[in-house]
Amino acid sequence: MAVAGGVSTTSPRDRSGTDDTGPGSRTRSVWLQQLVLSASVVITVLVVQALQPELFKVWTFSTGVALIIALTAAALVVPWHRVPRTAVAAIPLGDVLGIGLLAFGTDLRFGFFWAFPIIWLATYFSLVLLITALAGVGTMILVDATANGFGPVQALRLIIVLLTLTFIGITAYMTSRQTRAFKQLLRRQATRLQGTLQRVTGQERRVSQMLNGLDTGIARLSAEGEVLALNDTYVALYGVDRDDPKRPGGAVEYAALRGDPLPDGERPFIRASRGEQFEDERVWLYDADGNWHALSVSTRRLMSSDEPPSTLLIVHDITALIEAERARERLAATVSHELRNPLTAIVGHADLALDDPTLPPKVREQIEVIAGAGERMQSLISEILASSRGVFREDAAPAVSDAARIISSSLESFRPAAAARRVTIEEDLGEGLEVVGDAFRLRQAFDNVLSNAIKYTPGGGTVRIIGDADRLGRTVVLHFADTGIGIHEDDLPRIFEPYYRARAVRESTTPGTGLGMGIVRSIVEQQGGSLTLESEVGAGTTVSITLPARADGPGAEERTA
Repeated sequence: MAVAGGVSTTSPRDRSGTDDTGPGSRTRSVWLQQLVLSASVVITVLVVQALQPELFKVWTFSTGVALIIALTAAALVVPWHRVPRTAVAAIPLGDVLGIGLLAFGTDLRFGFFWAFPIIWLATYFSLVLLITALAGVGTMILVDATANGFGPVQALRLIIVLLTLTFIGITAYMTSRQTRAFKQLLRRQATRLQGTLQRVTGQERRVSQMLNGLDTGIARLSAEGEVLALNDTYVALYGVDRDDPKRPGGAVEYAALRGDPLPDGERPFIRASRGEQFEDERVWLYDADGNWHALSVSTRRLMSSDEPPSTLLIVHDITALIEAERARERLAATVSHELRNPLTAIVGHADLALDDPTLPPKVREQIEVIAGAGERMQSLISEILASSRGVFREDAAPAVSDAARIISSSLESFRPAAAARRVTIEEDLGEGLEVVGDAFRLRQAFDNVLSNAIKYTPGGGTVRIIGDADRLGRTVVLHFADTGIGIHEDDLPRIFEPYYRARAVRESTTPGTGLGMGIVRSIVEQQGGSLTLESEVGAGTTVSITLPARADGPGAEERTA
């Protein structure tokens, strides 16, 4: 870094001497130092011209003024960034001589100007040049005193001026050296800090690459619940947005397979953000692609002496492990079942043979061994079958579900989206809406219907859900009516076809795949129900879902009468 006067290290442009577009830092420094002195001298000369013009008749005074002006012109003309830096010292040394000529024979009234070149030399040049300048000042004062009479007053003046200039020079010299040392220290520390920062940045980048390479989802949370880091596996698994990780992603967490969704306060992410510690807790995740994931979730407290405490949320996808366990259990059950039949035959025939009183003792003993071994194998098979039962069962007996409760839970998820679109949701769900069906599958169907109703209803519209049971209590009918864009009558017969989108929907900018209604009808029919759809372009759509009611619900006595 270049400094004024040009004696310290210069910038690359100054050293190269190829900067033709403007002055370098050394040149600007020379200009500043010399112009300050010359401006002071010019102002003094103007005052002298007004108050004591006879001084211009003294050749030493005129010569001193001319010398300083000439040095100023040289300072402005010479390209100092192209000459050796020691050549700059010629300007302040020349100023010392010029000021000596100004002060010659004037009782040193102009000797105060020596402070300018002395400070310049002390700040930017070596101690030798400073001593040379002070010696020159002393010599010129002695010559002046000798030529104009040397007495006690002149001697005292000589001592005071030299002591003052020496003090100023030494003070400036020491201050400049301390400042330069401090700058060098700061520069070294900055270099070290830069190196440390680069190493830390590199380490963070490597750690980030390592974490992103893991097949385990990792989220780091601060003590206040702020997200500090997410790896790629976590982002992909939960479908969250890195820019807004607290916003729910495209996946939904469940307490059990095909069970009820976890409330917000019980989600592992929210619990970890509160600072809770837990180990190997199981949740089921239904992702945006319609796939189930069995997750093992744990937290770890991170403590560091140089960082605030934080919490690490670790998510293991153990779906493959559970599937392997399921396959092992099925294999065990199948093998055990297939072995039981021949073993039953072996043990049965062995028992029949043992009932024969004519068996020779040796043969009886051998058959008893066979029967005992068969019974032991049957016991082992029974234990294997018992251990493989009741795990990861998809095919369950028909269950009873509360349709009103399922719809209410679904509405809780869709109310923010409806509010954002300024769509009003009204519900009229009476009592006795318990139906025979899988709550998980019904929730899927209701979610699709509500999503379409809100998505295709303009702002200010209404979505109304009505549920009632027939008088005999055989069925429950659920109506989802909206005031949306509607469906053309020509599109109604094809609305359940995969990937088919109605004309009014295609003309709008609302995204979709054309799969929703087909999935809804398939789910409803699997639960033993039916679905009908009525719509009018510009007036809205009504989806009616009919489901079998609970066998012992209202009206059951009339059905059995």
